[in-house]
Order: sequence, then structure tokens, then C-alpha cells
Amino acid sequence: MSNDKLDNLVKLCSNAVGVDITDKRRDRDTYMYGRAVFYNVAKKLYPGITLMQLGKCVKRDHATVLYALRNAKDTYINDPVYLSIYNKVLSKIDHTPDEYDIEHDQLVYEMPPHVSKYINKLYDKLRALRNENYELTKKINDNILWEYVSQIPSEHIDEFIQYRVIPFIKMKLFTN
Repeated sequence: MSNDKLDNLVKLCSNAVGVDITDKRRDRDTYMYGRAVFYNVAKKLYPGITLMQLGKCVKRDHATVLYALRNAKDTYINDPVYLSIYNKVLSKIDHTPDEYDIEHDQLVYEMPPHVSKYINKLYDKLRALRNENYELTKKINDNILWEYVSQIPSEHIDEFIQYRVIPFIKMKLFTN
């Protein structure tokens, strides 16, 4: 496990709550939730990571990490503030923290609020379109008919449609 990945995740969680989660503060809606989100997301992404490694990243001990992870399962999961931070972090990383660009996020944060809000909406739409594209590509690649059709040379596609596909469709329409 590289420390760069965890450090990047710490920065992301800090940015999500607007404070440095490594500070020795206990404000619930910022510091505590930011650290709890960090622990949970890190455990989700890197299941083999130890509690000691997680604690070291945010200057806490393993017992504090364990307490936060247990609280997340029992208490935090019903808290809309915690959930919004958690979902915000997950949406930013798309389950790959290497792709998260902290510098870009900082630039957007420094823009006027109406501009940053518009840019964030555009990024959300872009993320949704990427997910949709991924799902469609997956469906196409898993389709056995597509495998056969993709083998037909492009100069014979019209002929294939005219002499194979259209007659097949007509035959099925009249028999049903």
C-alpha cells in the first residue's frame, strides 16, 4: 500500500469537509466525520490495510480508528451530514483515488460560488455520462450477436441487413 494513495485520500476527505482532518479537533460535522469517511473509504478501497496504518495517516491510534469504524456502522450511517460527505468523497474518486485531482478541486473551490456550482453540475453530468457509457459498452461487449455482427466487413453490412436481417424480422413478424 503506497502512502501517496492514502495521503491523496486524506486530502480529498479534508477538502470534502473544508478542514484538515489530521488536526487534533473534535468538531463532529467536520473533523470527526471527515476522519470517519476517510477510514471507511480507505477500508472499502484497500480491505487489507491495518487500523494502525489508517490511524497513522491522520495522527490517531488504532483504537480511535476502530471506534470510528464501529460508529459508522451503527450511528453515522443514519446521519444525513455523514452520508453526504461519504457520498461526495466516493463520487469524487469513482473508486480510484489516483484519478482525483486535488489541484483542480482547489481551483474550483476558489472560484465564485455560482461558477463553482455550475462546474460541479457539469462534472456530475460528465461522471453520469461516463458511467452510462461504461454500462452500454459492457452490454455491447457481453452481447453474442454483437460479436458476430462486428466480424462482418463494413462494405458488406448493407448487404447483410438487406438479405439476412430484414427477411428474418419479416419472418418473425408474420409467424407471431
